[in-house]
Amino acid sequence: MQTSPPPINERDRPDPPAPDADVGPEGENVTVDLGRLAWLGTVMACLVAVCVLVLEGYYGYAGVTFAVALAAGTNLF
Repeated sequence: MQTSPPPINERDRPDPPAPDADVGPEGENVTVDLGRLAWLGTVMACLVAVCVLVLEGYYGYAGVTFAVALAAGTNLF
């Protein structure tokens, strides 16, 4: 006489296979390296500083900070 296998609990089930990292056309899904992320943060911080400086009336400093943001932004390309 055959016995039925014991019931499978949720924790006993194997994990489903992980999806492939490349889900789109080749070259469309790329990772952002740490250097590019750092430059993006620098640009964003400069733009926030420009907004604050303009609101406070420091137009010269805002212009210089905007120029720094543009220079940092060139490193993103």
